[in-house]
Amino acid sequence: MKKRYFLTALILILVFAAAGYSQNFSKVGTAVAQFLKIPAGARGASLGGAYAAAAEDVFAMAWNPAGIGHIRRPSLSGSYNNYIADLKYSFVGYAMPASNQSSFGVSAIFLTTDPIEITTIEQPNGTGTYYDYSGIVLGLSYSQGLTDRLNVGVTLKLIRESIFREDASAVAFDIGSQFDTGIYGVRLGMCISNFGSKMRLDGPDINTTADTNPNMQGDRETASSLQTLDWPLPMMFRMGILVDLFGGGNPDFHSEKNRLTLVADANDPIDHNLRGNLGAEYSWNETLALRVGYHTNYDNNTLGLTFGGGLNFGYGGNEFSLDYAFQDFGLLDYVHQYSLTVYF
Repeated sequence: MKKRYFLTALILILVFAAAGYSQNFSKVGTAVAQFLKIPAGARGASLGGAYAAAAEDVFAMAWNPAGIGHIRRPSLSGSYNNYIADLKYSFVGYAMPASNQSSFGVSAIFLTTDPIEITTIEQPNGTGTYYDYSGIVLGLSYSQGLTDRLNVGVTLKLIRESIFREDASAVAFDIGSQFDTGIYGVRLGMCISNFGSKMRLDGPDINTTADTNPNMQGDRETASSLQTLDWPLPMMFRMGILVDLFGGGNPDFHSEKNRLTLVADANDPIDHNLRGNLGAEYSWNETLALRVGYHTNYDNNTLGLTFGGGLNFGYGGNEFSLDYAFQDFGLLDYVHQYSLTVYF
């Protein structure tokens, strides 16, 4: 048992020591579709984003698609988040088992804003014309159990981002795995997210005219368009661990009603330094849950402490799971996130 706790502590130390490493330059602003980083589902958000190994519900399609392999009955989930800067984030997904060892699901993510008035140098108080921003992701996920302890999964995503009359689209994959070690409730998870094509804005506002031969007399203006650049998606590699410290899969501290689980992630996005996530969840009778999480090596005075809870209950022959997350963004204020899952 001492060896198990030593191994767990060593893994957590390595995760957060790596996340504490700071590179000499910043990669912020080098990728598009940043809304892909917003956490889907209140449980993962309240655990501080440490969800690569813990994801085992419909929201796993946005975290680690291998996680939907734990779903053993049709499930419909939705989540709403009134995000910072008045951004409105929504997730809806449906997943069901295809066989004893496989599951599939479909999901959609929507990010919208209220209309924003256009301003110019000549009219700094507004022109009377408005625009908005939106982001959409449509996903198709599949998980397969290769053994009784190893699940692998993949999500195919169609991504679209638009602002005013311009838009950009891309196709991407999430590929992940979860491995139940069978040792005292320890589960490992890994996932590569947003691996796909680049995005380039296009639309009527980049159309213009140009003089193709200024050396010739007369009007030689021809239709043309401005060239916009290709930008990569915010690809990210996640590696996580889940440990049941009390109850759950821990045989040394067995409990029928109480469970205490510790989760930790290291995530490495292409447009930021390596980051760390840590979370803990206490569950009573798998009915009432309390959660807390923390982010490390994120931007100063932004995302740090998170907490929340969950309630599972039955009604009308179905089971429901209601979850809440509070996220503190420091100078950018705090955010409330809500999720609801129906099990048929």
